[in-house]
Amino acid sequence: MQVVHNQLSYFNTILGGSISSFEGDRILQYDNEKGTGRIQTVSLNSGISYSEYDLDLVEDFNFDLKLDENRSLYFIYCLEGNFNFTKGAETSKVEALQTVVVGGSNEIINIKLRQGTKSNLSVIKVTQDGEHSMKNNDGSELYDQLFTSFLNEDDSAYIGTFNLKIKEQLLQIRAITQKGLVRKLLIEGIVNFTLALEILHCKQDIESDGQVSTMLTKKELLRIEEAVNAIKRKPEDSYTVTDLSKEYGLSPTKLQEGFKVMEGTTVTNFIRNERLILAEELIQTSDMNISEIVYSIGFTSRSYFSKIFKNRYKCTPKAYLMNIRKVSLSA
Repeated sequence: MQVVHNQLSYFNTILGGSISSFEGDRILQYDNEKGTGRIQTVSLNSGISYSEYDLDLVEDFNFDLKLDENRSLYFIYCLEGNFNFTKGAETSKVEALQTVVVGGSNEIINIKLRQGTKSNLSVIKVTQDGEHSMKNNDGSELYDQLFTSFLNEDDSAYIGTFNLKIKEQLLQIRAITQKGLVRKLLIEGIVNFTLALEILHCKQDIESDGQVSTMLTKKELLRIEEAVNAIKRKPEDSYTVTDLSKEYGLSPTKLQEGFKVMEGTTVTNFIRNERLILAEELIQTSDMNISEIVYSIGFTSRSYFSKIFKNRYKCTPKAYLMNIRKVSLSA
């Protein structure tokens, strides 16, 4: 991890700004004639490092990532913007919602970010051997699958097709507010889950021969993301597949396919699940009775709500409410 921290000092000499520390991490922030931005390196165990780049550049910015003497892998996910990467004679462009995975040893990867664009990247580095190798803990199986999946004989790069689920996971890291050990454990958990998603996505790409199996474009996936976030913000609103299709410019078929890709379920089931989450929150935090909650979250039938609530939480809404209030009175 010291190598990553040293790299941040190198960025500081090029971009300016100042470096601060938080919970063992190091953060570079700058706001000058070269643009504005923030780079954060997160200290993790088990041979893994994690970095975030959120840059708004006035001029092109090139930087190198080093593949160690021991074999290592870089997972570079583009949340926003695009970038070019070069390894040896290989140069490729990576778009938003794509990951490039580059591995090997004793080599340099060059990343080029273009001026006038906002660049938002997350970088996970996995090192095969050494004092903090993943082989020293329970992550050895994940570790082995990573190198089996992504490090081939010619060490060529893998560029994944568009994937919003990975973006969702990485944004969760940036939303963590906890401190200390809890924060570190949460980050490690999300990073490991993200790496598992990368393995699954690579297998899907191989099976579909590198084509987007959903037949959705990047713009269409981003519209699906907007629809998902709108429902999460206000699940109580009235939604139909027809209305959502018109609002986000997608056919009903593409809308349903997008929800299956992102959330693993249909539009109707997703809305229902988000309403149940809101219902549980209202039971815990409001003074409303069950009937009031049912109608406030967009349902019209209390009996239907009770049925699906019991299927999810293994008790009726009334029993859940009584238990919550009993606990509150005894506190």
